[in-house]
Amino acid sequence: MKRCAKIVAVVVVALIGLVLWQFFTEKYGVGVDSVSWLPPEARNITYIDNDLLRIAEFDIKQGEFERWCVSRGWPLQKLGDGELRTIERCLSMLEDRGTIPKVTEPNKAETNLRELERTLKNFNAGDLFFEKRWANGGGYTIGYDVKEKRGYYSYSHH
Repeated sequence: MKRCAKIVAVVVVALIGLVLWQFFTEKYGVGVDSVSWLPPEARNITYIDNDLLRIAEFDIKQGEFERWCVSRGWPLQKLGDGELRTIERCLSMLEDRGTIPKVTEPNKAETNLRELERTLKNFNAGDLFFEKRWANGGGYTIGYDVKEKRGYYSYSHH
């Protein structure tokens, strides 16, 4: 009986360890050519992916991005004058982890502005945007900067 209990305990501990390892495992990339959960046409991808969120920004042609979004049920809407939307970026997270160099400016006000720009991406008139939020605060935020020809993707579990 004791031997069986030890085996069960080892299996339970191993399973708990595996679950925790998967929960805390994080994938990221800078300048990569493909990520399975983004459009196949996306290039120059910077992303972070873990069990709670997926955030990416990448180069892509507008038509290709729009088709991909429609196929996923995320129709992008063109923003009008005076409309401002934001999406979370992964650059500041990658800087905090030491994956990419931290950008600092000569004075604190400029550094704070730079940090804000690397944390949130603003979309204005003419840009494309979609947002779907759930009651728990999670959901999808998708944007396309028309001038940059760059797509932005943010998914949060909650």
